[in-house]
Amino acid sequence: MRAILTLVAVVFTVTALSSCGEEAGLYDGPPPVKLYGVENASITYTYSGAGEGTKTHILANYGMYQKLEDNMTYSFNGQPRKIHQLDITSDTAQYSVDLKEMKGTKRSFDTTRLNALIKDFTDEERADFQAAYILRGGGKLVGEETILGKPCSIYEVGFSAIRVSLWNGITLNMTAVMGEDTIRMTATEIDLDFTPPVAMFTPPEGVTWEQPRVISNMPAGHPPVDGAPTEGGRMEQSGQSPDNELPAGHPPVD
Repeated sequence: MRAILTLVAVVFTVTALSSCGEEAGLYDGPPPVKLYGVENASITYTYSGAGEGTKTHILANYGMYQKLEDNMTYSFNGQPRKIHQLDITSDTAQYSVDLKEMKGTKRSFDTTRLNALIKDFTDEERADFQAAYILRGGGKLVGEETILGKPCSIYEVGFSAIRVSLWNGITLNMTAVMGEDTIRMTATEIDLDFTPPVAMFTPPEGVTWEQPRVISNMPAGHPPVDGAPTEGGRMEQSGQSPDNELPAGHPPVD
């Protein structure tokens, strides 16, 4: 379930492109592709429907640095669940931390994999990476709406019953249907003048670090999320054990 929430909250972040290796220096040049259409932003969301709580998403350098914090309670099959999750991409390293238990995983982020992913993208697709990623994953454009004064394109994601409204690649609205439950996540504030310091993309002290674990195969056509697929078609789940709550057999985005 956390997989779905993290995914739809930011759509498809670069956590999908992580790989193993040693951490390098901080990113000090233009990214190979702009993952979002704005350089820096801080977005605050509110959950409603079968979920309640908040989420924050901070990005810098067009998405090479990202910080997402989920603090929510949701209902799944009538059972309440609590999530307090932190996910950070610092352009060379990615962290996923369960803030309830202060346990997390770390993996490196290699931008060469991003270059490989986009090598056959058209100029139009590179100009709107998030939308192109959804469409290439089997999703489709289904409408338009305005949120916080921003004109958004609504996409139906290519798996499960999820819709996201994107403006410059940023999710401003999301609905996810899970059985009889529907979770909505809506942006309530967006600050485009926010310039986060590099230190903001550092995990908190006191975290117990664990090895990433493996979850079951993704459904056919599922976009890569929360870890890079292995040769066997399996994906790494950040700090999570195999989970039967994934749709059709789907975390998060790391």
